[in-house]
Amino acid sequence: MIVGSDVPGITPDHIDNGFRALGVSDAVMGPAPDGGYWLIGLRRHPRVLRPFADVRWSTQFAMDDTKYNLKGNYISIIQLLRDVDDHVDWRLWRRGEL
Repeated sequence: MIVGSDVPGITPDHIDNGFRALGVSDAVMGPAPDGGYWLIGLRRHPRVLRPFADVRWSTQFAMDDTKYNLKGNYISIIQLLRDVDDHVDWRLWRRGEL
């Protein structure tokens, strides 16, 4: 499982939920409101060799592109969390609005 380093609202419960979901799925993703994701996890089998191929990073298509690469696998989607992508997000987070 990989977790974004720009998600200030993440808690141990979020990580636990990711591992629980991965226990019954081939993959798990935690979406972000901007079309990306803050967490992704993959089981060892079935093996997906290129889950990040041709992903349009930093766009509203990042999660959809990754899900396309995982087609044929059962994907669990867990909680939506916001990430901090720019100075506006940072200011909102600092004020407790994010």
